[in-house]
Amino acid sequence: MIAAAIAILFAGGLIYWQFKARKAEAVNLSAADMALIAEDQAPQMRARLASDENARKEFAKNVRQILAVAEEAQNHGIDSAPDMRRSLEFQRARVLAQFYFDENGEKTPDITDQEVTDFFKQAANQQKFDLLIEDARKQDPQFAAQQLPPEQMEQLKQNLGRIYIAEERAKQKGLDQKPQVRLQVLLQRARVLAQKYAADKLRDKMKATDQEIDSYLSQHPELDTTQKKRAQAEEVLKRARSGEDFAKLAKEFSSDGSKDKGGDLGWFGPGDMVPEFEKAAYALKPGEISDIVQSQFGLHIIKLEERKTETQDGKPVEKLHARHILFSEGSPFGGPPQPPREKARAAIEEEKAKKVLDDIVSRSHVQVAENYQVKMPEQQPAPQLPPGFAPPGSQPGGEEPEEAPSPGAKSKTAQPAKNQPKKRG
Repeated sequence: MIAAAIAILFAGGLIYWQFKARKAEAVNLSAADMALIAEDQAPQMRARLASDENARKEFAKNVRQILAVAEEAQNHGIDSAPDMRRSLEFQRARVLAQFYFDENGEKTPDITDQEVTDFFKQAANQQKFDLLIEDARKQDPQFAAQQLPPEQMEQLKQNLGRIYIAEERAKQKGLDQKPQVRLQVLLQRARVLAQKYAADKLRDKMKATDQEIDSYLSQHPELDTTQKKRAQAEEVLKRARSGEDFAKLAKEFSSDGSKDKGGDLGWFGPGDMVPEFEKAAYALKPGEISDIVQSQFGLHIIKLEERKTETQDGKPVEKLHARHILFSEGSPFGGPPQPPREKARAAIEEEKAKKVLDDIVSRSHVQVAENYQVKMPEQQPAPQLPPGFAPPGSQPGGEEPEEAPSPGAKSKTAQPAKNQPKKRG
C-alpha cells in the first residue's frame, strides 16, 4: 500500500521535469506554465483538463505536491549524492533527446553506430556509461544478478549513446531554452527527487501500525462483513437443501462470473481448483450439496452434478461437473476479497500519506496557478477501414475506452478474468 500511495502521489505518468538545483529559490508556475504542462499530456487527459475546471485544479494540486516534496528533498541534500546527480543528469538527457526526436520527426538526422562508438572513445563518456550501469546494479538486485551477454551490453550502450548525442544536438538547436522543454525538465527532476525522498524518508511515516489498525476496526465495525456473509450463505444453503432450484439461487446470490450460467463451472479435474474447494467437491456424490466451504475467494456452496473418468497420459483421472454459489466481497472480475485488516490499513495509510503531503506543501515555497486554460486536443481523422477492421469502440455504438485514472496517466482497458475459484498462476 505504501508503494501504491507513493506511485499514485508522485507518478501516474504525470510529468517530466528538471532544472539546475536551486536550494533557496522557490518555484512559481504561472497560468501560462500550467497550460504548457497540461497541453503536453496524453490527448484523453488533455481533453478532460480542457473541459473540467475541477480536474485542472486537481492537476495543479498534484504538480504542487511533487514540487513541494522535491523542494524538501533538495533541502535535505538528496540531490547531492553522486548516484542521484548522475540519475538527474540522465533524466535531463532523456527529456532533451525526446524533444529533439519529436521536433524533427522522420526528418531527424540518423545517429550512426560509428558516431556512438566514437562518443564512447572519450574517457569521460565511457566513465559515465560505466557508472550508470554500476548505479543500476546497486538499485536493482535482479539486474545485478544478471550477466548480460556482450551483444546485449553493446545494444544498451548504443541506446544510451544515442540519448546523449541527441541531448547535445538538442542544446545546439537551443531546445533546452524553450519554455515547454524547461518545464518538462524541471518536472522530471522533481519527480525523481520526490520518489527518492518518499522512499527514503517518508515511507515509515505513512505506515499503519497494528495498534492503529485495531483502533480503526473498533471504530468501523462495518468493515468486517464476514459474519453477515456467512449468515446469508447459511440461509441460502437451507433453501438449496430444501429443494429450491440451485441454478436460480446461484443467479440471485452468487457474486462471481458463473452466476449468469446458474453457477455452472463445467468439468474440472485435480489441481484445477483451490485446495479447499477441490477437497469438498470430490467428497460429494452426484446431486449432493456441500456444507459452506471457505476459500481465499469467499464462501462457497457446491452442488455436484456429475462424475466421469478419463484417461490422461495412460492414467485414469476422475473429473467433476459442479455448480457453486459464491458469497464474496471481491469484485466479480477481480481477485480475492480484501480482509478487514487490509481495508483498515489502506484507509489509514491513505490518510497518513495525505497528511504528510499536506504538511510538506504547507511549509514549502512552491506556488502553482490553479486558474488556467487548456486547449482541447485536435481530433485526428480516423483512417477509412473496411467493415469489421476498425478497432473496438471506434464504430457507432462501440464501447469507449476507460478514461485515465490520474492526470497524464495513459491506460488501456483490459478484459479481466472472471472470479471463479480456479487457481491463480
